[in-house]
Amino acid sequence: MHKNLIALAAILCCSAASAQSSVTIYGILDAYVGSVKTPAANGEHLTQTVVRGGGIKHSRLGFKGTEDLGGGLKANFKLEGDFDAATGAMRPNNNYYTGETGSSLFNNATWVGFSGGFGEVRIGRAVSPFDDAKGIGAAGFNARIFAPAAFVWASNDYQAKPGNSVFYYTPTFSGLSGSVMYSLGENKTSTASAGKVASAMLSYVSGPAVAMLSYQTEQRRGDEPTARFFQFNGTYNLGFAKLLGAYGRLAGKSANIDKTQEYQLGVDVPVGGLLTLTAGYAWSKDDVLTGSGAKRDGLGVAALYYLSKRTSLYGGFNFSKREVAGAPDAKTRVIATGVRHTF
Repeated sequence: MHKNLIALAAILCCSAASAQSSVTIYGILDAYVGSVKTPAANGEHLTQTVVRGGGIKHSRLGFKGTEDLGGGLKANFKLEGDFDAATGAMRPNNNYYTGETGSSLFNNATWVGFSGGFGEVRIGRAVSPFDDAKGIGAAGFNARIFAPAAFVWASNDYQAKPGNSVFYYTPTFSGLSGSVMYSLGENKTSTASAGKVASAMLSYVSGPAVAMLSYQTEQRRGDEPTARFFQFNGTYNLGFAKLLGAYGRLAGKSANIDKTQEYQLGVDVPVGGLLTLTAGYAWSKDDVLTGSGAKRDGLGVAALYYLSKRTSLYGGFNFSKREVAGAPDAKTRVIATGVRHTF
């Protein structure tokens, strides 16, 4: 009897160990004060002082968890919502391709899945593989207001977090990994086919070098053209500085634009462990079928200083210009300083 009780206790302990789980609550609060100059009517420009949220990253609140199912298999989930720290309003999640409209509580991520030796599978809403790779070679901390490509690249207008999706992430083999995603359109009508989003990414990491190739297609409803996005992003860490670079190509976004080619170059420089300086340049040009195509370029310079592990101050400058033959130049300028806290 005593031996049976010991055996039963051992089985229960093993079962409890194989079902260990954890849940984490996390978030970001990011807000800034700045002067913003934007194009207005008749070739003029409007300058105003603003208080806004999300200078570097959108503010967010999230919950993520995992349960150990034993045998190397885990069940995982994530719920994450974006909001504006300056107003408290939730950000919209409009998705023309899959039929989503309005705002939702967890507009950033709502997925559940499994992971193990085979990699990871997720079902729901999450960032696309293209979006995973897009910021790797971006200067200006890939910030919404400081990145040189922020107001320059036409390919910024893509579906970063499509819903109704299935994701697969491979294990890492000798520094090589990848991911794929397919978003099922649910906006089909009797006269138009549903929109769809497909995305893939290949990543290679070797010592100080990181390289990523990514591709995404966005099929609109009915007979509208399919947008195709391609990017190569890379970084190289020299120790005293990190070199950043990216090349992009976009086609099918507009009926009159054959393709758009884009690139950006930049550098991040750490200073003393708490301060990081960044600078970069971005360029973009439309090749059109008729008329004159737009050409855009921009410059971003910024600094990030950590007051603690969780709290940082930032500030910077961004200037961009859009040129089209026969029209006044459209210029955008941002000068801002802000604070970011993570938990």
